[in-house]
Amino acid sequence: MESFGKLLKDARESKNIDIETAVIETSISRNHLEALENEQIEKFPGETYLIGFLKNYSNYLGLDTSQILALYRGKKIQEAPPPRALLQRQPPVFLKPLIIFFVLIGITGICLAIWFIFISPKLAKDDSQTVLDSVLKVKTHQLSNQPLSTRVYEGDIISVPSEGGNIDLIVSSTLENLQLITPAGTQLLELSEERELDIDGQTGSEIIVYLSDISNTDASRGAEVRIMTKNPALAQVEETNMEIIPDSSSAGKQQLVILQDNRAYPFTLNISFRSPCILRYRSDNNEAIEDYFLSGDLLTVQSSNGTRLWVSNINAIKIQVIAAGHTYDLEVGKAGKVVAQDIKWVRDTNGVYKLAVINVD
Repeated sequence: MESFGKLLKDARESKNIDIETAVIETSISRNHLEALENEQIEKFPGETYLIGFLKNYSNYLGLDTSQILALYRGKKIQEAPPPRALLQRQPPVFLKPLIIFFVLIGITGICLAIWFIFISPKLAKDDSQTVLDSVLKVKTHQLSNQPLSTRVYEGDIISVPSEGGNIDLIVSSTLENLQLITPAGTQLLELSEERELDIDGQTGSEIIVYLSDISNTDASRGAEVRIMTKNPALAQVEETNMEIIPDSSSAGKQQLVILQDNRAYPFTLNISFRSPCILRYRSDNNEAIEDYFLSGDLLTVQSSNGTRLWVSNINAIKIQVIAAGHTYDLEVGKAGKVVAQDIKWVRDTNGVYKLAVINVD
């Protein structure tokens, strides 16, 4: 019988594609590509992911996907264990029933004594520790209509609602970068990166992920993420403190519209300092924070509706706005100029939401 792994490997080598190139172009990790070519089925977290990777990889190599899947299923059937009844030995028939009865009673009594005296207390302790470790190490995070801000660890599951049911993403790495195993392949995010992710391999992206903290040396620290759905049926418009943009002819305030949409959603400010200055900021309805920052300092502010900034020298800072998977660089003002600005969602008279920069008197 043909080997689906050998077909994949031969096709890749015949096209002169090395394994690293295949990893980059398919977004499938090296471990999983090698497992496919070596038919190491046990290295996949579930059959759904294995089949998804097989489809993506065979399409990438120009192979007949249906043939590859048929070979995989044939291998699975061949390796299935025989029925337990065929492996069970028949009880001996040469022992007399009476002898068997007394022997079993004696053995049962001895086993019960050993169980209650020695084994049961130890198992109870080990089971409790195993359950505790499992609860501490593996957690399922359910994404809803509200943005999810949490710290995830290797093995955690992020459950994303969709029209066809929940799609589970598995956190496979929290060292240097965040790796998420999805039915569409492994997704990778770098520190301070915000991206839209296609997690089911269909048209379009389903979620937006922002990675705000991850360690370069210790995977046990996990990764701090902010995730929100792009599904309009699930996304909730937050209207707290929303204002109507006045007509520019009568407002008398300078305004810069960064983007507009039919709903408001969280955004992030990355502020870098080129020289010392005093900066005060207030995100949403939280308490205002004021500090003296030095050259080279970095500040990240996350907001659902808006942030107000007071800067003693606007030329000392650089502001990047990250929203909907895109980054916008704001213009820098004149050196020594004191500036107060609102960067927030506002709604115009037509019900369109706009992320705007508005100078405050």
